[in-house]
Amino acid sequence: MTIIRSSTRNPGRAERIDGDILLVEDQRSLAEMTARMLHQRWGCHVLIATSLQQVQTILAQQRHRFFVAVSDLNLPDAHHGEVIDVLLAANLRVIAMTAMFDDEMHDQILKKGVIDYVLKNSINAYEYIVELVGRLQRNMQTKVLVVDDSETFCSIMAAMLRVQGLQVLTAHDGVAALTLLDQQRDIKLVLLDYAMPNLDGFSLLSQLRRKQGKDTLAVIGMAASGNLTAQFLKLGANDFISKPFNYEELVCRVSQNLEMQESLEAVRYVAYHDYLTGLLNRRAFFEQGGKLFKEKLETGQAMVAAMMDIDFFKKINDRYGHDGGDVVLKHFATLLGAHFGSELVARIGGEEFAILFTDAEQALERCERFCALVSDAQVTIGKQTIALTVSIGLATKPHTNLDEMLKLADAALYLAKEQGRNRVVVSDAVA
Repeated sequence: MTIIRSSTRNPGRAERIDGDILLVEDQRSLAEMTARMLHQRWGCHVLIATSLQQVQTILAQQRHRFFVAVSDLNLPDAHHGEVIDVLLAANLRVIAMTAMFDDEMHDQILKKGVIDYVLKNSINAYEYIVELVGRLQRNMQTKVLVVDDSETFCSIMAAMLRVQGLQVLTAHDGVAALTLLDQQRDIKLVLLDYAMPNLDGFSLLSQLRRKQGKDTLAVIGMAASGNLTAQFLKLGANDFISKPFNYEELVCRVSQNLEMQESLEAVRYVAYHDYLTGLLNRRAFFEQGGKLFKEKLETGQAMVAAMMDIDFFKKINDRYGHDGGDVVLKHFATLLGAHFGSELVARIGGEEFAILFTDAEQALERCERFCALVSDAQVTIGKQTIALTVSIGLATKPHTNLDEMLKLADAALYLAKEQGRNRVVVSDAVA
């Protein structure tokens, strides 16, 4: 057996896998190539076993360390897929691989409850396996809703989707589905039948689309009649699948729709977040802040706006260069996120940051504590350790316009600098 150990470098654009991977493959060159691909993509440890006997030895000692097993069907001491039964009996998630496609074996293996059955016929197959491991990791934090009036069908669907690691909810009519969607706002995908009591699939879909677009909630229509495909798509479904369908078709459609949602989420993240600090950017602050301000104004709730600057940031940039300035900005953003995580926090530009408080009563005290926190928390640039301070302007008086409130906070910030920096000034003192 061989271990490819994890390095300390960032594994890339996606998250790390929560655990190690057991790779069962008797062809050494293929095993090492697959292990390298998995390690490079996910930054995880990969343990290679080349026989059923090695698998049994590993599982007897350390089965709980593995996130998933990726296993060939045919091994020198197990020619008929026995290794799959051993892995599943150890309660491991299993991705099966084979060099020979056989319909009967294919059906038998899928019925056992493996995640997928992959034909090793090209490099694309190994790339698919690598991405499938990541898909499984993301699925474990993903909720889907199955809506069908048949309890039996819902149970079968839920079992199929849970094999993929998904969190599955079920509803037996459109009204129950709407209730669940209101209660569970983090549902990412809905599989929706047409024929249901109380509220049919078309009516439910129409209501869903009034609340959420295709980019934030994926909907896959389902029906026994393919004639309903166009109507589902016209009403806003992302996809359609005709009953009856097999496990692999369901998995492919669900995975493709979830991946599209994730791609759109990544685009939105880039559009609304500062690339350096990960905080919201100016655009996001004014869009989200404007909506929040309007909501609180309508309910008569007071809000407070804060503008803040890192003191003498230009001198830091001049002395330590832009790389040093970036270290300071990221350090400062980490402190901001930890201290004001429940509020709307953004990097407006350069060394300037803004906060919109929904807890108006505690805003001044929290800003004063933050001033002290920043001055106590030193930052290291290369071999140098430096201290920072921050100046903050607060606008506390009720106002009907977010822009005007921020102007008051900015004026208070200017006064804080004029008075010597490293302090909080309230806009009342500016007038």
